[in-house]
Amino acid sequence: MSNDVAEEVNFRLAEPSDGQAVLDLLKVLQGESDTFLVDSDLDEITGQDEAQQINLINHSKTNLMAVATYGEELIGIVTVDNIADGIGEVGLAVLAGYQGYSIGTNLMELVIDWGTAFSSLDKLVLTVFSENQPAIHVYHKVGFHDTDVQLQDGRESIKMELAIAKKD
Repeated sequence: MSNDVAEEVNFRLAEPSDGQAVLDLLKVLQGESDTFLVDSDLDEITGQDEAQQINLINHSKTNLMAVATYGEELIGIVTVDNIADGIGEVGLAVLAGYQGYSIGTNLMELVIDWGTAFSSLDKLVLTVFSENQPAIHVYHKVGFHDTDVQLQDGRESIKMELAIAKKD
């Protein structure tokens, strides 16, 4: 991917019409990486189910789904799931062929902007495998700090958090 391509990447909230494309992206990401974990069985979710979820998320002040697009193709995704009062868990993934072009950083900055300007959350948290140094670099760069190290399925993972500064 050239710099021209990087300049043509767009970042936006997911829309209900993205339902099937989001599912397809998640399936590819799951196949590409063992650092990307999905809670649900993607084969049991339809594009219409996902469209309904996206619609609900877009009307929420505690959940978010945003995508990176190149042309018509979804190439990255970031989600925020409200896991406890005032706390949102961040999930981020970018297709392997598009990594290294600040797409993950841009998606994380979008999350932080949303958190600050729109959400009712006080804190963002995430978990990353210790060997995923590129992701750890991105999270530190946008302001996350380590809070804990633990073993998850025999692999070391780092818990991180970021307090959300509200705009007055």
